[in-house]
Amino acid sequence: MNRKWICVLLVIFLTGCQQIYSVEDRAIVQILGYDYVEKDVLKGTVGIPQYGEEEVRTVEELNLTVNAESLKDFSQQVEKESSKPLSMGKLAVTLYNQKLAESGIDEFLDVLSRDPRVGRNIYLGVVDGEVQELIEGKYNQNETTAKYVKGIMENNMQRNFPKTNLHHFLYAYYAEGLDGFLPYIKKRNSHIQISGVALFDGGKMVSVVTDEDVLTLKLLLEEVKEGALPLSPEMGSVGMEITDSNLKYEVDNSKDIPEFDIKVKVTGFINEMKEQELESTQTPGLVNDLETEFKNHLKASADKMIAKFQEDQTDPLGLGNILKNRRRNFDKEKWEEQYPEVPVNVDVEVKITGTGISL
Repeated sequence: MNRKWICVLLVIFLTGCQQIYSVEDRAIVQILGYDYVEKDVLKGTVGIPQYGEEEVRTVEELNLTVNAESLKDFSQQVEKESSKPLSMGKLAVTLYNQKLAESGIDEFLDVLSRDPRVGRNIYLGVVDGEVQELIEGKYNQNETTAKYVKGIMENNMQRNFPKTNLHHFLYAYYAEGLDGFLPYIKKRNSHIQISGVALFDGGKMVSVVTDEDVLTLKLLLEEVKEGALPLSPEMGSVGMEITDSNLKYEVDNSKDIPEFDIKVKVTGFINEMKEQELESTQTPGLVNDLETEFKNHLKASADKMIAKFQEDQTDPLGLGNILKNRRRNFDKEKWEEQYPEVPVNVDVEVKITGTGISL
C-alpha cells in the first residue's frame, strides 16, 4: 500500500474516533454577565438561545443565574442547572455591573485571555444597574439579548463611539502607558442603550465619559468617517455630520517632563439648522462662525476630558505608551508621577463643506 492511501485511511480512522456534537447536544452560551453581591461572592447570568425542531429563526433565550465564590465555582454551579454541556465557542458579549468593575475585573480578564474557546473579537461592557436584569429583560427587537446588545455596540462604534473589544482591551490592559475603556450601557424600559464610555485604570473602572463627550473621545483615538455632532450656539441649534477626520500626536521629549501636542482635523457638513434665516445660511460669514463654534466646542470638550483623565490617573489616549516608544530609558513609575502635570495641547481644525436647513 502506498503512502498516499495510508494517509487517507489514518484520516478516516482518526475522524471516526472523534466525538461529534450537534447544536442540539450543547447549551451554546452567547451572552454572559456578572453582578457584585458582596466581597468574594459574585452572581453570574448566562443567556442560551433555544432552537426549535423546525428551521426557524429563534427569539427564545434560556437564562441561568447562580451565586458563586469564584469563576471556577460559577462554571461548576451553572453546569449543575443546565441539561446540556455548556459551550463558550459562540460567546459574543460579556458584561460586568459597575460595582464589580470598580472593584476590579482582573480575574475575569485573565480567564478570558487564557480560554481558547473564546474569540478575541467578543464585546465587553459595563452595566449601569444589574446585569441579570438586563440579560433577562424582554425587548421589542425580535432577537435574543446577546444579538441585540452586540448589534447596539457594533452600530454605535461605526459612528460616535470609539471602537473596542476583548482584543483591544487586553492590549491596553497588558501594555505600559495605556489604559482600556468599555461601552457603558443601561436598560431603559424595553430598550438598552449605550450612555457613555467606562474608563479603566488597569483592571479597575475609575470614571465615565458621558454621551455628550464620546465623539470627542473617538476623535482623539481614531479617524472618524461618520458621526453626528449637535451644538447649541447663540444663533440656534445646529447639527454637523462628520465625514472625515485626521489625527496626529507629537511629543516634545527634550524636557524632563514631556509635552504633548494633539492635532485634530475634522471635515463635515451642516445637516440641521434651526432658528436661522434661510437666506443667511449660505453666507461665508456664517460658515466661518460655525467652524469657529464647533472648533471651540471640541477643544473645550477635549481639554476637560484630558484634565479628568489626568486627575483619575487613567490614560486611554496612551500618552505614556507614545512616550515609551520615543524615550529610550522609559521609567514607568516616574511617568505615573508626572502624568497628572504633563502639558497636553489640543489643536482642532474644522472644515465645513456644505450647509442645509431644517425649520
